[in-house]
Amino acid sequence: MKNKKDEMNFLKTHWENLIMANYEVDAEFIERYVPKGCELDLYEGRALITVVAFGFRDTKILGVPIPFYRDFPEINLRMYVKRKEGDGWRRGVVFIKEIIPHRLPAWIAKTVFKENFHVMPVDVELDERFIIYRWGEENYMGGIVQDKLCDWEAGTEEQFIGDNFWAYKRVNENKTLEFEVTHEAWKMCELEDVELNIDFEQLYGEEFAEAIQIYGSKPRIVFYLDGNGVGVTLPRKLETI
Repeated sequence: MKNKKDEMNFLKTHWENLIMANYEVDAEFIERYVPKGCELDLYEGRALITVVAFGFRDTKILGVPIPFYRDFPEINLRMYVKRKEGDGWRRGVVFIKEIIPHRLPAWIAKTVFKENFHVMPVDVELDERFIIYRWGEENYMGGIVQDKLCDWEAGTEEQFIGDNFWAYKRVNENKTLEFEVTHEAWKMCELEDVELNIDFEQLYGEEFAEAIQIYGSKPRIVFYLDGNGVGVTLPRKLETI
């Protein structure tokens, strides 16, 4: 029997084989992407952005499989925000750019969630413990997954990056959308023999490339998450002042 949360989900899928490369950028630079009603969320005073590569599997819209497009990879660039709700905070992400290889899922995401989706070739190679994603012109990210997965430790950078259940979209200066992303706890591990090449200028523009170079152009950490079933609600408009 479906529960109330299942009925609220617009999209249901499995996210699997997530690789996350985390970078520090200048807080003043990334502040321009914070939607109204939200605040920049910092980790130990640092503003972070993450390139995430992962796979969609068994994707359904309102319980109906997307014809021919149930399984596909995605690459996204995201940042971290928080929004005051009652006496607490909702920690979430803002997607700056999302890349997938198919036009139909990109059109649905642009139409419903108003997200910045782009279509370009994206491939994933899996060979026992080795996994690597390739996209665009010579961009790639991968490595060897360790045998043993574990829970992330409370307060770590890995938890800050991965333990988010809300997403926000800046539609314009006065309009912000919020949607909830639900899933069970994920398991993680560090990647061994990391292979990584991301052309930030080609993918995200000259300003992003310069922002990355300020902190040395290399990710602070790269790690793997196994993933599991995910539900995404329809976006709702926030009442902002």
